[in-house]
Amino acid sequence: GDASIIPLVEDSGRWSNIPICNTPRVDEQLEVDTIPTSDAPLEFHDNASGTSEKKHFLVACVWAAQSFSTRGQTSMTDSSEDRLLEFLTYHTQIAGFDHVYVYDNSDTSLSDSTLAAVTDMFPKKLVSRIAWPHRVCNNNRPAHSNPGERSSQYAAEASCRARYGEDTSWMASLDADEYLIPTGKWKNLRDWLDHVTANEEKTQILSFFQTRALPNVDVMVPYDGKSIQACKTNGVHSIDNLPRCLMKNRNKTYMETYNCEPTTHPKPQSWAWRAKKQIYRPEFVLNHFVHYSVSTRQIIDSPDLESFRFNERAPFERRVHEIEEGFLLHTKSTLPEMTLDWHSKCPRKAASGSIKDCKVGMPSSDVLGVDTASEESRLIDTDNLVSAKYESNCYPHFRVKRFIPALEEAMKKLTSV
Repeated sequence: GDASIIPLVEDSGRWSNIPICNTPRVDEQLEVDTIPTSDAPLEFHDNASGTSEKKHFLVACVWAAQSFSTRGQTSMTDSSEDRLLEFLTYHTQIAGFDHVYVYDNSDTSLSDSTLAAVTDMFPKKLVSRIAWPHRVCNNNRPAHSNPGERSSQYAAEASCRARYGEDTSWMASLDADEYLIPTGKWKNLRDWLDHVTANEEKTQILSFFQTRALPNVDVMVPYDGKSIQACKTNGVHSIDNLPRCLMKNRNKTYMETYNCEPTTHPKPQSWAWRAKKQIYRPEFVLNHFVHYSVSTRQIIDSPDLESFRFNERAPFERRVHEIEEGFLLHTKSTLPEMTLDWHSKCPRKAASGSIKDCKVGMPSSDVLGVDTASEESRLIDTDNLVSAKYESNCYPHFRVKRFIPALEEAMKKLTSV
């Protein structure tokens, strides 16, 4: 309300890496260094009444960089451009998002490049790039190999909700390796969310449970790089002439490569909730932190009501049904060194060994999301597959398989212009 203000930057402590600025229009292409900043505190005016017309129905916020180090600083990856292109194409062309805000952290990476080459492929009405030159703070002890959590990402998420939340009905904060896949009768997220909006007045937060997908061994290729010494030494295993390390096929999408869920659906209630991602109403969720809605209007409306840990009280938050509504496909990269000697770590059929040591996906013949038996028969071709000799440890999803040709065609059109 009118009693709430954003403090001066010099008085705001850890909040100081969130730019304090006038809320820009959603159809503007933004650069942080061009946005005027007032020296006076800014008043926060709540728009929860919903009286003004919103410009968007469903938007996403994503924090990315041209190159980055994996958590723990164990290795660098420069796949960000390819990943972001695929992420933006899928969510704007197939999934039904109105707009995606890309917080570009490239200025603090080891590269001089930014992600503008990717975001500029899309019209401004679909994608906005916000330069975000804020470093990842080290929350750990000095010189520790793991610098701690990605504070720059968390500040970007808070900024995205503060800047653009009032202009959309629903918002999601995602990583570029995360895909929201509609299931059941729904062909895109927009139609499903329209249905939820019309029929579930009190639902404010929709939670997607998360599991990390495995890279399908049948679409991977032998590692052909030079930087990973262990993968080069005796590069071919004597058994079946198999390579020691595998990598993603550059001609395959990430969606196709990682279309192998480690559990059946619905995902396990006992632990898959811990890394959930959410689509939420920003007029209800006042502060969102990666996986959880930390502060909501319930704090204002019912301050004496006890809150649950990591969950909002029903009916405001509910789980998305993976079979009937949608699921989160998390395509986090499995780097070549992680696949070292996969052929000996992945147990063969009728042999002993722990499937937990297998870091590549051996797809099951049981396919998730299949509507009819005839569809299943068209999906799986088991002839001469590498995985045929191994115990299965993951499940491909029919809907993902069906989306791949449309995704490839849409990306081809963007890159051929």
